[in-house]
Amino acid sequence: MLRNRWAKAQLFVLCLAPLCWLSWQAWRGNLTANPIEYITHFTGEWTIRFIVFTLAVTPLRRLFRQPDLAHFRRMLGLYAFFYGSLHFLTWLWLDKNFNLAEMWQDVLKRRFITVGFAGLAVMLPLAVTSTRGWVRRLGAKRWQQLHRLVYATAIAGVVHYYWLVKSDTRWPVFYGTCAALLLAARFISSPKNTLQTSITLLLAETRPETRDTVTLRFQLPGGRQLGAKAGQSLTFDWMVNGKKLPRSYSISSSPSRTDFVEVTVKQQGIVSSFFRDAKVGLAVEAHGPFGQFCFDKSLHQKIVLFAGGSGITPIMSMLRYIEEAAPVTEVLLLYAVRSELDIIFEYDLERLRRALPRFRCVIFPSEPGQGWTGPRRRLNRKHIEQHVSSFSDHAVFLRGPAGFMASIEEILTAMGVAAAQIRRERFTAGVADSADRAHVTYTVEFAKSGTKVAALSTEPLLNIAEMNGIDIPHNCRVGQCGTCATRLLDGEVEMETEEGLTPTLRSRGYRLMCVGVARSNVILQA
Repeated sequence: MLRNRWAKAQLFVLCLAPLCWLSWQAWRGNLTANPIEYITHFTGEWTIRFIVFTLAVTPLRRLFRQPDLAHFRRMLGLYAFFYGSLHFLTWLWLDKNFNLAEMWQDVLKRRFITVGFAGLAVMLPLAVTSTRGWVRRLGAKRWQQLHRLVYATAIAGVVHYYWLVKSDTRWPVFYGTCAALLLAARFISSPKNTLQTSITLLLAETRPETRDTVTLRFQLPGGRQLGAKAGQSLTFDWMVNGKKLPRSYSISSSPSRTDFVEVTVKQQGIVSSFFRDAKVGLAVEAHGPFGQFCFDKSLHQKIVLFAGGSGITPIMSMLRYIEEAAPVTEVLLLYAVRSELDIIFEYDLERLRRALPRFRCVIFPSEPGQGWTGPRRRLNRKHIEQHVSSFSDHAVFLRGPAGFMASIEEILTAMGVAAAQIRRERFTAGVADSADRAHVTYTVEFAKSGTKVAALSTEPLLNIAEMNGIDIPHNCRVGQCGTCATRLLDGEVEMETEEGLTPTLRSRGYRLMCVGVARSNVILQA
């Protein structure tokens, strides 16, 4: 409903209702014995109401998980400015008869007029810079900083109203309470035992795992737990050469840690190569945790883990959590790598073999060296049948490259494993870093924004939108939450995963922008 093309039109008409009602009352001659005061107070109250409505959008979209509410925030803010302007013009025209000298005298000497005029003056640059063009000119960060002044307008409006009415202050107090609660909702911290959805982390240590894989350890502030489930991921806003490059990585540490959080990254592409020179103390903004690829100790007493290459990362988080919180869990890990030199967490896996009595780990290198004494072929059905007699009461977790996952899923299906038993997560972070994609340039057109740009077929469409100042609501950036789903009007978009997209949205032409890349010239409804 919120994405319906008529929704904004309906809201536009609804926001005009107070003005229409005022006009109707004026036509009927029902503006009380003092019509100037009535009109002035009426427009002033609706100014404050629309400011409150504007401030309420962000808390409501978070509370009800409706990111599309953000599309209506600009209109509500502009209507606040509209009714504020009517309030000012009513006073200037009907009360002061456009006598500017008298107006300025009141502005300077009467405190309720001073603060009200200041509030309206602050609203002017907010209204002027509310367009996407101004987002591009100012940059997203400076634009957001400027538009935080909306809280100053709310405070000014409430104080103006309170000083104006003098005696009956119930309504000013009510609006002031609403504004205070909404302001608190923006700045209130998360529970002490969980991580905020957005937080600055400091790099405490880097640790090589293999020749092309590194673990990054970040200090957790205040001794709080991560607030994640074993297997989830975080999204990091990396600053590389002055440019923000968001990337998502699976957490490899246990979520029950209160001192640090770790992610383990394969060094390929722009961002991951940047880690080679990352220094201790590096600050990065992190968002999350995200993802549905999670171990639940109350549900999963017997599990089989399939990992391919760096797909071991979220599985290691599960194993570390099992060691701490559910050591009696029966666990089998079948881990496929290229060679014994590519075994990530080799020391930790060996330690867990000794620490967990019901943990078995079998590693399958496809190109082992001469000194390797274990299995020497790619993981196949025969190997699986050797280690698992029945999947009837096991939960299955599958993580790795697309080819590996497709092969294992085909084998499991042939063995009669139900799809509901298999929990899978595809590689979705760093789409642009994938080496096996052809670098083709296509035209990407954003229909609502009226923007047409040239873009590489390796760049996620969400990144392209952000680089051009186009606001597409998003959260996880790994195709799990579905927040960035945008309708494809023409062309072809390939997605790394469709986990966060419902069949209904898929059939209606929606695609996930965070993990979607152009496969032709495309037109998007954004």
